[in-house]
Amino acid sequence: MVKEFLAGYTIWGFDYLTISYLFTEIFIANEYHFQPSTNKPVIIDCGSNIGMSVLYFKKLFPDSKIIAIEANPHAFKLLSANMKINKVSNVELHNVALFDKETEVSFFIGDNIGTLLASMKSERGGNTELKVKAQKLSYYLKNAGKVDLIKMDVEGAEIDIIQDLFETASINQAKEYIIEYHHNMSEENSRLSSFLQKFEVNGFKYNIQGAFSNESSFQDLLIHFYKK
Repeated sequence: MVKEFLAGYTIWGFDYLTISYLFTEIFIANEYHFQPSTNKPVIIDCGSNIGMSVLYFKKLFPDSKIIAIEANPHAFKLLSANMKINKVSNVELHNVALFDKETEVSFFIGDNIGTLLASMKSERGGNTELKVKAQKLSYYLKNAGKVDLIKMDVEGAEIDIIQDLFETASINQAKEYIIEYHHNMSEENSRLSSFLQKFEVNGFKYNIQGAFSNESSFQDLLIHFYKK
């Protein structure tokens, strides 16, 4: 475990490479930047890892309310530590996986317990299987009221999570979504069109950012859904 000082924060991480990657993606590239209509936005952070995205949102909006959800129990310990050491307030922390049903699920990590690729899909996560509690995102939306942003980086579980919101008619409770969609992760048929359609029929517009290397290659697509 290592400690770094960045952007006015003290940040605990598993290694310097992971901290550097997260800081570059979130603070430098501003991948999760958005412009809410209030200086006290409500944000649900799905896949918070060690909390870099939470710290980013708090830097932008100190008075925001954040619900931070992380399935990896090892990353969750550092998420909790980073909130405590930086005295971050008005943040709820939940150590659960998000899914389309309330149950217990298999969650996979590799030899590096702090991996950013931890996933409910073994081909993405690794060879070590953990059993973790799963909860529906609609459960957290019940008492959240109107949500300004749902940020989601859940290594392949986004399809099931959005299916829950679609079926429970709670997808419109959030004004904006910034989702890392994992395209061509496995040999399954592509489901990107049906994923996008759930937002389209609910009146969302969107922008997609992604890089292409070769046919059938895996792609991390950053999709920003919003309403005008």
